[in-house]
Amino acid sequence: MSEVAENIKKAYMVPGLPHLVFRNESWSSLQTAYQEVGKTIQSLNPDIIVVYSAQWISVLGHSFQADPNPKGHHVDENWYSLSKQATFDFDFKVDVDLAQKAASIADRMGLATKLVNYKGFPIDTGSLTVQRFLNPDNKIPMMIVSSNIYCDRDASRQLGQAVREALVESGKSAVLVNCSSLSHRFFTQDINPAEDKISQPEDDAWNQRILTLIKAGKNQEAFDLGPEYAQAANPEMQFKGFYWMMGALDMPAAPGNVTAYGPIWGTGNAVIEYSLN
Repeated sequence: MSEVAENIKKAYMVPGLPHLVFRNESWSSLQTAYQEVGKTIQSLNPDIIVVYSAQWISVLGHSFQADPNPKGHHVDENWYSLSKQATFDFDFKVDVDLAQKAASIADRMGLATKLVNYKGFPIDTGSLTVQRFLNPDNKIPMMIVSSNIYCDRDASRQLGQAVREALVESGKSAVLVNCSSLSHRFFTQDINPAEDKISQPEDDAWNQRILTLIKAGKNQEAFDLGPEYAQAANPEMQFKGFYWMMGALDMPAAPGNVTAYGPIWGTGNAVIEYSLN
């Protein structure tokens, strides 16, 4: 068993849209799978949950949350009219030492990095949705990494490698979370959630193609196909979260267990689990 596999207990891909935080039958399979991930993580009791959020979009390089205790109230800037439940009061712990270590390693790799620590910094909806499902009692410290809008596939993978090296150096056990949608084309008009579906059949076909590779453990093939997938189906932040996760997991041959797949307002979303030992 590799050192990395011993450090990283599990890794997940999960959605970050706020629709999932209130009960609706249209999204129940994703909600149920998300809740099961939370139960698994609580039973594993890792030292840290490391989150790559495609909704924390950074421009000047890669940002790492370094406030030891972010607190505040967040209303999603796009979906504020959905439900009062889709707002977030937050108060959680951040592993600043690990964030500093990962940022330092990424910097040595030639990646532009920034540690973010100031009162009132806006925490994104994706990170807070992850926290709501996976760390509801705020017992487990988190580390949150941004998604750089200008980052390419190789740099995203390097960013994951930096996180992996930081975890190995720290000796801390971790669960990794890639908070991203698959195809990310929303319906641009109001819909009845009961009639939700992937907005374009071609996007659904591409999502299924990628998921088939993941389920077969063909992660390298999914990684290699990523730029074509991004061009065809518009995955959230061009599939960078998957590239990051593959860097952090050292491109495993392990299959991803797809426990749920479905639409959220036209976008394609999945809950995927990688078991590494």
